[in-house]
Amino acid sequence: MTIKSRSYALIFFLVLFAAAEFNAQTDMRANASSGAGWQWPASSDGITYIPVCWENPAGWETESGWVRTAVLDTWQRAAKVNFYNWGACTAASKGIRILITDTRSNSGVGRGMDGRRNGMELNFTFKNFSPVCQASNKRRSCITSIAVHEFGHALGLMHEQDRADSTCKSESAKSGGWLLTAYDPYSVMNYCNPRWNNDGQLSELDVKGIQVLYGARAAVPLGRFYVTDVLNTEAGQKWEHIAMEFGSGGSRQHFVLDSSKKQQSNSWTFKAAGRYCYKIWSNTLYTDGVYRDGYGEGCYTLEAGRSYSLAIAFRKSTAGRAFDIVLQAAK
Repeated sequence: MTIKSRSYALIFFLVLFAAAEFNAQTDMRANASSGAGWQWPASSDGITYIPVCWENPAGWETESGWVRTAVLDTWQRAAKVNFYNWGACTAASKGIRILITDTRSNSGVGRGMDGRRNGMELNFTFKNFSPVCQASNKRRSCITSIAVHEFGHALGLMHEQDRADSTCKSESAKSGGWLLTAYDPYSVMNYCNPRWNNDGQLSELDVKGIQVLYGARAAVPLGRFYVTDVLNTEAGQKWEHIAMEFGSGGSRQHFVLDSSKKQQSNSWTFKAAGRYCYKIWSNTLYTDGVYRDGYGEGCYTLEAGRSYSLAIAFRKSTAGRAFDIVLQAAK
């Protein structure tokens, strides 16, 4: 097909697309929408800002937090798109409005869903649809991987397996659209992906495609959260084992100190600005032969790309333990 004839075909598709509204899980086809006005506009700083709200958030704070983290770590990390707000919807709310409901998750496509009530539906319970996702070891991954797929639709992407050049035989319904990249069997938007929704991770071509639409986000260096533990021999400490978890995934590291190793530092990396929480457990042997336990938890608001250095300290317990554990500025 020549460029000229291809242009006529694209115009024809635009007319057809503009004449109807589609549900992304049933009728949305191809790689990216080519209907007029579908793309969310960029601001003067080159970033596309899209508000997100929840129609019925009460009782779903944990699950909605999983969704937010997954979306920010995929689409927002790859492209110049900022999803913001994430609070409860009002009658006047614009952007992506999400209803939590036990149905097949679905979404409108692109800017056409701006301010539309229940424009996206996400399933958090899976009692009536996909009950296999109720399993405790699957539920979070189901929620987040489905959300990443649906937010792909919200940004304007359609089903990868429905491209004219798709090699998928069982899930496809061929149609037109704007082809952003070569066919991608590993796309998060491809029903024929051997890894369901690509485990909620963008493929290399997913990243390339969304950057064609919204531009590539400048790389932000990883932030680091350094924590140091020092054996307090002056207080009679002989041996100490501390376990510390940090971040939304609860990544755990250990500190083990004795007379041969009186100081240890561990570090965690973080990607984006935000609120990060920690939990610390300690078991310490003293010169009187008694093991004493401690516990502490807290949160910090961290800036992207920055490094922080803190030290573990013990305080007199207020909860029946030997110690309360806190983090303080490292000396």
